[in-house]
Amino acid sequence: MPYIAIIAGLLLVIAYLLSGGGTNPAEYPTGPPPGTSTDTQPALYTGNIPEPVLKPEFARFFPDNISGMRRIQLDTTRMDSMNDETLWQYESQVVDKVGVLYLSNDISTDFEVEYLVYKMKSPEAANQVLDHYSSQWNTIPLIKGNTTFWLWKGYVQQIAEVKPSRINGLHIYWDILSDSSFLPIKGIYSNYYIASISDDLYCYHGETVKDEYFIMVDVHAGQPVSNIENIGDQMFTEAAKQINSLDM
Repeated sequence: MPYIAIIAGLLLVIAYLLSGGGTNPAEYPTGPPPGTSTDTQPALYTGNIPEPVLKPEFARFFPDNISGMRRIQLDTTRMDSMNDETLWQYESQVVDKVGVLYLSNDISTDFEVEYLVYKMKSPEAANQVLDHYSSQWNTIPLIKGNTTFWLWKGYVQQIAEVKPSRINGLHIYWDILSDSSFLPIKGIYSNYYIASISDDLYCYHGETVKDEYFIMVDVHAGQPVSNIENIGDQMFTEAAKQINSLDM
């Protein structure tokens, strides 16, 4: 009998310990101590920001040395406007792609331009994507030499509805592993940023093709409307000049 009592007592002790020693698991703190913030604020990146590294076949499409602007590599794994906007229905036709972000020279910027070039499998595939845009959104032709941009003045509706495409204070992040930039439009962030948007920005987009290349110039700029149009016209003019030079 004493042995049975000892064994029973040991079993009770083991059961007590396994149950958590009397602590209700629901009451046990699983998060940080009260008052501790879990928000991680990004820091301004102070390292060297190199010029975009572009293959020669892509570099020829991008204007450089535009007054008041700097060029920064765009992370097309995080910023893929064409595939996002067309619900990836042309992804199988994409051979390669590259993007450059144009910002002001200051840390605070009141515009940003996402300039992307997609190499498609054929000129027909490139024109198929352009037809997709021009039949739905980009209905205004802008002819500059041998280049025709099809424009979408999204800012008209966005301003009327007070729905900017980029909000004041938004960070433009820097990925130190790929030496490229991106915006957190998909909820992806970084520990570093290279610029902050200083105003609500609105869209003024243009698309064109050159042989098997589909080209997007996505301008985002702040009011007044004249400012949006001036920055957009400047970018389309510079882009067309660059593309037209390929025929010389």
